[in-house]
Amino acid sequence: MKTLRGGWPLCAVLLILSLFSLSFVALGESATEITPQEKKLIPLAKKEGGFTFINANLLDPTMRRMQAAFIKRYGLGDDFKFNYVLKGTGPTVATARQEIKAGKFSFDSVMVAAAGFFAGAAKEGAFLPLDSGHWKNHEELARKGGQFFQYPYFLAVLPYTFQPVWNVSCPGMKDFKVTSYADVVNPALKGKTIASDVTKSASYSITVMGLIESGFDIMDFWKKLKATDPLVAFRTEAKMQLLVNCERSVDTWNVVGRARQAIEKKPELAKSLRWGYYKEGMVLLAQQIAVPKGAPHPNAGKLFVEFLLTKEGTDIAVEGELDYTFLKGYTPPESVKPYLLDLNTVKVLGLKDWVAGFEGFKKMRDDWSKILR
Repeated sequence: MKTLRGGWPLCAVLLILSLFSLSFVALGESATEITPQEKKLIPLAKKEGGFTFINANLLDPTMRRMQAAFIKRYGLGDDFKFNYVLKGTGPTVATARQEIKAGKFSFDSVMVAAAGFFAGAAKEGAFLPLDSGHWKNHEELARKGGQFFQYPYFLAVLPYTFQPVWNVSCPGMKDFKVTSYADVVNPALKGKTIASDVTKSASYSITVMGLIESGFDIMDFWKKLKATDPLVAFRTEAKMQLLVNCERSVDTWNVVGRARQAIEKKPELAKSLRWGYYKEGMVLLAQQIAVPKGAPHPNAGKLFVEFLLTKEGTDIAVEGELDYTFLKGYTPPESVKPYLLDLNTVKVLGLKDWVAGFEGFKKMRDDWSKILR
């Protein structure tokens, strides 16, 4: 089983979805009931003997847990070949586009945050329709969160958001905290900030577009950020290391999953790493998932989509990657609660038109480059 690593930042934190002013209702420890749709797919998937999943989010440890749980839930047997490939966002989309164009596929399901790609591919009839027994438990909250999906061709799953992360052990940071974008452009932070390079990341860019749509004055923020003499960086791993080393003290956008990874490697960092939110709004970014028309193992690919929508699949993604979920009434595992952002008290932003948001990247990135390059 080969895993290719790319350079896309992994999701951070977990909301769980009293996010939309709904109360948490524990679903209990029992397994999610297998739906008629799953029962229909199980023998077909077993006959196919395996499948391949390509994505830009779920790491090896998470996927190994997915593998075991997926095979066990559906009784697929020890000889079932569960393969997965991890790439960056851009490479994942490029692979999917190339294979759709060629009509030959090395994967059976694809998950990545790329609304424009999924909209275009669906318009060309590139995806198989999904008959989901679990989507009804996710659709309401995905819609309320302003997320992008076109059932039955592709769904919105496992959203994430970028948060401010800082190190209180760095010089002058002892009493620092963030609840507003104004906090990360304080003149006292000169030489201590990190600015995320929006020209290299679709997720950073769509976050900007969501802020702009909400009425946030992004140009004014960028000018103030520039005045702090920020270090421009892209990868969340590298940015987190800068914080750990106190080479920089605050990162305007990172993911809490990176902070957890750092703390797991060096437990004393739990005393110094902090993360917060922006009262102006947190842009929630869902990943889309679909099964391409022409996939070599379409039934197994569809069955895996169903698995990700169950509580079991959700728990693994949430615990492994600190992702969000749209599963109604969901309660997160105890192990991740210390890292959770309570979005009951935070303004959540989506986009009215995700495709138009992606189309606005060029001008927005040009504006960013004029100020921060």
